[in-house]
Amino acid sequence: MLSNYKLDSEDEKIINELDNLCGVVQNKEVLRDIIIYIKLKQNNKLDFGNYNIIIRNNSSYNLLNDLLKVCSKVFIKYNIIENERICYLDKIINSRRDCPFDKISGIEDSIIVINEKKLKINYNDELDSLRRIIEQFKDKIFIFEDTNYCEGETDGELGKLAPFRMTIDKISLDDKIMYCTSSFDEHNIKYKKQDIKEYANVPFWILKNMVIKLLIECKSKNLDFVDKQMLKKNKEFYSKNIDRKRNERSNKKHEDKNAKEELNELIGLDEIKKQMEKILNYVKLNKDRGQMPSLHMCFTGNPGTGKTSIARVIGKIFEEENILSGSGDFVEIHGRDLVDKFVGWTAQKVHDTVEKAIGGVLFIDEAYSLVADRRGSFEDEAIATLIKEMEDHRNEICIILAGYTEEMKNLIRFNPGFESRIQFTINFPDYNEEELLEIFNRLCRKEKYKLSKNCKETLINNFTKAKKEENFGNGRYVRNLFEKVKFEQADRIIQTNSKSINSIIKNDIEKAIQTIIFKEKEVRRIGFYE
Repeated sequence: MLSNYKLDSEDEKIINELDNLCGVVQNKEVLRDIIIYIKLKQNNKLDFGNYNIIIRNNSSYNLLNDLLKVCSKVFIKYNIIENERICYLDKIINSRRDCPFDKISGIEDSIIVINEKKLKINYNDELDSLRRIIEQFKDKIFIFEDTNYCEGETDGELGKLAPFRMTIDKISLDDKIMYCTSSFDEHNIKYKKQDIKEYANVPFWILKNMVIKLLIECKSKNLDFVDKQMLKKNKEFYSKNIDRKRNERSNKKHEDKNAKEELNELIGLDEIKKQMEKILNYVKLNKDRGQMPSLHMCFTGNPGTGKTSIARVIGKIFEEENILSGSGDFVEIHGRDLVDKFVGWTAQKVHDTVEKAIGGVLFIDEAYSLVADRRGSFEDEAIATLIKEMEDHRNEICIILAGYTEEMKNLIRFNPGFESRIQFTINFPDYNEEELLEIFNRLCRKEKYKLSKNCKETLINNFTKAKKEENFGNGRYVRNLFEKVKFEQADRIIQTNSKSINSIIKNDIEKAIQTIIFKEKEVRRIGFYE
């Protein structure tokens, strides 16, 4: 009986195709598990309900398609799906309810890819529809692509809809070397292994162009060997173009607004701006004296109060003022992203995350989520490692912990090591009604909408009422309202055949507000029934 669950040579051949793809080889074991699970399910030994997969995509290159093509071969072999065609959906269903899922172009394809970040735009509305769709189309494989770097959140929200997990890693130098050697081997071009490492040490999208050009040159000249000089000449051709583009970007950066101008143009936050100016003066003076202070900060306040915006500007200021030696990269994560699932893995995950942000800013939103109910948990391991990293790299990185005021106080009390390493604590107040109105007006100007004159009072009254709600969303609330206003405005324009497609009227806003009030009432009813 055990032999029924062994992989055959064709299975192994398919799985080994991952060896020749960048960033996905670590999924071989998952693919083996899927094959064994198929066999178990077919023998009524185990049934998770479907074969759906959550794929955490950490790469900026289009590697997902390559991974799914290999997976589809397994599913086709075992008659799970009919074809290897892949449909990428931006949304689960059309915003108009009269457009059922099976009428959307692409549903005849066997693999349906849903980007979790785009799904979350209408997450509360769409989740029930998504469950029904998966139940209805059991002959499809649904892939949830997670590009949010919030693995814990995605798993919590969609985990019941997909039993399997895969990852796509950033392309490493080893991956790039493998890509070169595989390409040359495939076309019978000989080379010296020691020459490839230096040749391949460029961004992957550039390397692909380099290899294509080199293969064309070899085949057109009947060459079956590339020497070091040919590799160098080929690489230099693209290096010149890279340098030219870098100069163009540098010139563009000078034309753009500098970070201080961006800071001053942020709506409201007057006290925060004054604090930032003092912090910058303090840091610059101490650096000139050879006594570089710690740059770590704690941001507290309600959601949507500008914490992330200020953090991004800080990264740019540190880069422009040469406060930090790195590129000024801004890395944004959720607190749960620092916690891994196995003993010893969390510490490495924290270390790797900090390494990515060296020379710039690491912004940890909802950092209080690292407080666990019990001692000795993975969260404790994350906190202990993070505190050590904050000390080890105190002059190389600015780590900003952010979250609700009381929750952040609890985090600091939970481990006093934070207090000695956080140099600056900044509290972000809620926006007032006029500032919220200006945020709404700026969103309108950005997308070229025009507000009618009688809209201001309606918006101000709504903001006054909304501000009384617990954990009011501030700028986040305004952006959510703006999206709903656009939705109502579009419906009115189409229904009335109006020519004023850029106008927003009072009725559009009132209808949008009603949808928000209705949803709040629906949420409040949950939990009151026995």
